[in-house]
Formats: sequence, C-alpha cells, structure tokens
Amino acid sequence: MKKTLRNLVFVLAALMVLAVLSGCGGGIEDTNGETDFTLQTITDADIIEGMNTMSFMSSQSSVTVNGVSKNKISVGTMSGVMELYEGRLNNESLTVVLSGSVTKGNARIVVVLENEIVHDFELNAADQSFTLENASGRVYIKIAGESAGFSVEYTAEK
Repeated sequence: MKKTLRNLVFVLAALMVLAVLSGCGGGIEDTNGETDFTLQTITDADIIEGMNTMSFMSSQSSVTVNGVSKNKISVGTMSGVMELYEGRLNNESLTVVLSGSVTKGNARIVVVLENEIVHDFELNAADQSFTLENASGRVYIKIAGESAGFSVEYTAEK
C-alpha cells in the first residue's frame, strides 16, 4: 500500500512537471514566421481593454537622471498585453522617447489615450519620439506580444 501511494505521488509529480514544461495554458503561438513581427491574434480592442499576460524570464529597471525616469524592460517570451506606463493628463503634453528591439514572435508597441490607440512605435528602432499635446485623460504605453521576446527602453516626460 505504501509503495503504491509513493508511485502515485511520483506519477502525479511527473505529470505536473511535464505540464509546466510543455506550456499547458501557455502563450499565443507565432504563426507568421520568424521575420514577420505583425500581430496575428491580438486585436486593437484587446490592446485597449487589456488582457491576461504570460511572461517568462523578464527583468525591469528604472533609473532617474536629472528628474527624468528611464525605464527598461526585457522579456524572454511574452504573450498578451503589458502596460509599460500609465499616467493621467489634464490639458498637458507628454513626450515619449522609446527604443525597442524584438527578437522573436510578434509584437506591437503603442500609446493609448483613453480608449484610442494614438501612436504606433516602430519595432527594432532607436530613439523614436512622440508627443501628445494639450491632451486630457488616461494615457498608457502598452506592448502586445504573441510569443514575443523583446527589450524596450523608454522615457515618458510631461
């Protein structure tokens, strides 16, 4: 009886490890090839409203120099929508400077003002600048990914 119980526990543990390693309930598959980073599954509505996000091997850092916060995030694999920045504007301007690099999967980096995508950043480009002028409402910088690996550095300054 003891041996049977031990074997059952071992089998259950092995099945759990296999489920984790195989990615059960995992991310969104990249279906359009290694060189096309265009989103295939995630929609504008998903980006605006947000959705569940899974990420593996990620790191984030933030450094403030002369009152400006420079943020960096690197992710080995992500599927879903991740908020990089959230702020509130009241007839104010916001300037975003962003550098991004996508290494795999599909991705899209956007600025959302209230319920509208107002800007798309190019992937794999450095020092891109975008300014919202005299804007009011909640503003976000978001990245959507489908099995995406990426690194993004940005500042968002009022």
